Amino acid sequence: MPNPLRQLLRPRSAADFTAQIVATGEVKTALDIGCGTRSHLSQFRPSVQTTGLDAHADAIDLAKQRGIHDHYIQADILSDNLDATFDLVTLFGLIEHLRKASGLELLDRVERLSAKFILLETPHGFVPQGPEFDNEFQRHHSGWFINEFEGRGYTVHGTTGTRHLRGYMAGPRYNFPGCLLLDEALTLLLRINRKPKHAFNLVAIKDVRGVSARHKKEAQP
Repeated sequence: MPNPLRQLLRPRSAADFTAQIVATGEVKTALDIGCGTRSHLSQFRPSVQTTGLDAHADAIDLAKQRGIHDHYIQADILSDNLDATFDLVTLFGLIEHLRKASGLELLDRVERLSAKFILLETPHGFVPQGPEFDNEFQRHHSGWFINEFEGRGYTVHGTTGTRHLRGYMAGPRYNFPGCLLLDEALTLLLRINRKPKHAFNLVAIKDVRGVSARHKKEAQP
């Protein structure tokens, strides 16, 4: 049984930040790019119509069997044209699997697909990872930093413990008993949600509508 105090004190996760956006009431449609076979978006159905997009037919087939989304698209987000927009577009653990140039192209495409919000989660900086589960697509090819997202108008938060005590696949960086328990305490002490420079993962959020101007240009004499 979960410890209530521990649940109360735990930092917010990518799923929590997603729920916060949905709670605004402005999200009626959502697209999960690189959806795989599970999705943080599933919990918001049926009030949110969700679509899962993946380049791999096996992932789409398994997601369909599990009833993860309302709709499915098998496509390569970098090469196939999508004639649709969504209130929320999410990318959980995807951009780090692309080389930097392709990742930047991905961000450009995603900003055209979203009518309101984008939310992505990725490791903070380059975290090496090989072809796990015999899947070459699990390899990491790029690392992403706070200033790269903030420069594009994103608000950045930290998740998934600290980069000081977590390493490969977010597991313990050091082999001593209680490493992850110590990481939990350090996570609270460093307040990683608000201070992402200490976080293992970054959550970057953007409202593509921006902020409307409040002042008109003064007339020139």
